[in-house]
Amino acid sequence: MNKDWQKLINSHPEEKRNWDSTYPWIYYVARPISFPISWLFYKMGISANHVTIFTAILGIASVPLLASGETAEMAMGASCLLFYTVFDCVDGDMARAWPSLGSPAGQYWGELVGNFYLLAYFSLGLGLRQPLWIAVGAGITIEKFLAVRIRDNFWDTLGNLWEASKKISGYQPHTGKWYYRIYWNLVDPQGHVFLLPVIIALGWTKIFLAISALIAAGELIFVLALCLCRAQKIGSGK
Repeated sequence: MNKDWQKLINSHPEEKRNWDSTYPWIYYVARPISFPISWLFYKMGISANHVTIFTAILGIASVPLLASGETAEMAMGASCLLFYTVFDCVDGDMARAWPSLGSPAGQYWGELVGNFYLLAYFSLGLGLRQPLWIAVGAGITIEKFLAVRIRDNFWDTLGNLWEASKKISGYQPHTGKWYYRIYWNLVDPQGHVFLLPVIIALGWTKIFLAISALIAAGELIFVLALCLCRAQKIGSGK
């Protein structure tokens, strides 16, 4: 056990540990749970790609459960997303520790199944069975997808230039700062998904969607402004 276990732990780079530490739920719960599961799966001959499929099944199952309109079933759907987070960590653990067991497409599929977090808002809106909240849930999901697309588009087209400009200007990253952690735990469902079963059980789904709608609108505006500002700095050479 020691050899494979050590390989698993050592494959978790400092950069990834720093990113995990942004989310207390992942750093203190999901990731520690994922390590023994990853080791066990490896011993059983289960690959990262198999875990990706299982993670996708959990994500798919969460959609109709959250949209069911029944408190118990909606809570089950939220629980699927909790397990989804843990097995998403397992997927990454195994892909880093034993990359030869996966396929080149594994990372793409792993990123693709991450979209179920964003679909949860629309599913919750459907579960409330009221046109207003269906529209709110759909709006949040659309805003989240747009924010992700704007961010990804920036890094795909200008990411290398931005990284180079940071080295020249001596730019100090915000990673690890308290406001950075607050921001990501508010806007990223991975940071607060552990609250969802409790929110549903207490009947606070409407409050959750209303707050999420405000946060999603602010996030979209902020991401667009930030990317435009960075693009302008690259263009001006500052």
